[in-house]
Amino acid sequence: MKLKEKFMDHGEQRKHRRTLFEREILLGSVDGKKVVIKANNISTSGIGLFADRPRTKGELLRLTFDLIQNGKRREINVAGEVKHVQLVEHGYNIGVRFL
Repeated sequence: MKLKEKFMDHGEQRKHRRTLFEREILLGSVDGKKVVIKANNISTSGIGLFADRPRTKGELLRLTFDLIQNGKRREINVAGEVKHVQLVEHGYNIGVRFL
């Protein structure tokens, strides 16, 4: 299965469409620890992450990543809450809702 196909809706009823978003982001936790983690999709309400370690449902995070807007790089800093964690091959898919 192609990566792009993995993030299609496949009949799911979502409020916000997800877009492929493959890049590294800086993830900060409440305890002050920071780690670089991979994002795989994004929507207006949240972001999908892939990590080698799980996060805790309900955990509050600080996410920092770049977007290109009108040809210019823009740094985004946003708070998020872990909504789900799913064990997958070689790691964890983590769904984070923007706050």
